[in-house]
Amino acid sequence: MDGVIENTSTDKIIMIDKLCKRILGYPEVLGRIMKGFIKEAENLSLEEIMELIKGKKDHEGNYYFQQLSNVSDIPHHGKVEFDYFCCINLPQKEGTTKRIYLDVEIQNVENPGYSLVTRGQDYLSRMVIYQNGRKYDYRNYKNMKKNYVIWILPQAAKKRDGHMNRYKTTEQNISGTTIEKLENYDKGEQIMIYLNKDHDIENKYDRVDWVLTPLVVFFNNTLDLLGKKNIIKEYGFEEIEREVTKMCNLGEMIANESIEKGLKQGIKQGIKQGIEQGIEQGQKKKNIEHVRNLMNELPCSMQRAMDILKLTTYERKEIEKYFQA
Repeated sequence: MDGVIENTSTDKIIMIDKLCKRILGYPEVLGRIMKGFIKEAENLSLEEIMELIKGKKDHEGNYYFQQLSNVSDIPHHGKVEFDYFCCINLPQKEGTTKRIYLDVEIQNVENPGYSLVTRGQDYLSRMVIYQNGRKYDYRNYKNMKKNYVIWILPQAAKKRDGHMNRYKTTEQNISGTTIEKLENYDKGEQIMIYLNKDHDIENKYDRVDWVLTPLVVFFNNTLDLLGKKNIIKEYGFEEIEREVTKMCNLGEMIANESIEKGLKQGIKQGIKQGIEQGIEQGQKKKNIEHVRNLMNELPCSMQRAMDILKLTTYERKEIEKYFQA
């Protein structure tokens, strides 16, 4: 039965993981992430970004937004799976568009034994390689597009709740006055978003609360369904309630299974201890009976009887306590 519970819980955890990734792809969530952290989207409203994600086409009939395969399998470099990988053409003020590639990662373990920023460098490299042969090649690197990896850590330490860091390439002029165009080397950024699962939702974040509060609420199960629905209403979400409900239900089932498993393990351990204690008590009674018989039949002292029976120090003390009583 324990195995069934364990396997069932694992299946539900996988389902929650898939729901989290689906929630990431909702225009209401992904649009907020883009609006809050991607500078190429600064001149667009949240509503405009959401329209692009929902399937808007340009004048040539091409979609502005594409969800891409989350599997990156590079020969001799191994395979990784992104949580949510996409690209989007973002209209700019001057009438042009800029395409960016975006990977959004939900990471529950803050310190997996290495720096997530270092892992993110590998992901950025893979996103550049993905473009090779599609957007640029060795004959012309001009069309290489910018890449973003955004890390969401919904269970970070409380002292880092609401912290956000940006990592990018910058130019340092060592000597002379030569300056390179920013667009020529500005090809990758990482953003780390630290959130604590016990964040008090009454305490608004200092910056981009309209992004951070929904993220910490949707990707943790510390708030019940009613509380999450209140956040959905307060922050103006319309299409996400069903997935949030499913996550809450699955989270509750996992919690109940954990309690049931704990009770079963406790009962099992109690039975084991009871059997061991019963055996010990039975052996103690036999030892007392053997000592008494030897003392009467030989006759001999209690110490001599225990020597003949070759009792352990612990058994001797238990018998001595009995006869002294």
